[in-house]
Amino acid sequence: PAYLMGWEEATPLPSNILSMPEIKKVPRLGAIACGEPILAEQNIEDYDSVPAWVKCDFSLVCKGDSMTGARIFDGDIVCVKRQDAVENGQIAAVLVEGEFDSEATLKRFYKKGDTISLVAENPAYPPLIFVGEDTNRVRVIGIATHFISAVK
Repeated sequence: PAYLMGWEEATPLPSNILSMPEIKKVPRLGAIACGEPILAEQNIEDYDSVPAWVKCDFSLVCKGDSMTGARIFDGDIVCVKRQDAVENGQIAAVLVEGEFDSEATLKRFYKKGDTISLVAENPAYPPLIFVGEDTNRVRVIGIATHFISAVK
């Protein structure tokens, strides 16, 4: 009570305990497929608390099991920094334009010449490959910087 009232200084934490980091809230924009692409929804569903040092603009809930090799599981929250280009091999949130709608997916991104490959981290899923004019259907939303996962 004395500390709460400001009458005395706080007791320092033991050396093996870290204080809580500063937290920021980022908007959760919906779900992203980790498997077959699903419809991308641009509505804020909720806000996720992440450490302030995490470089991200929004978060997405992962659906599916195609990224398990990168330790990203169904139900995990992935933090995404908005940018329209990524380097080969980076995990990216990607929008794929279809005939009637757009679908978002989380995959490793590779571009070589006029070919874009979106590669899963699970051998059960074949790469999504776009060649020539089809590459215009692929738009990088951002790069995955961190993820939040429950202990399983």
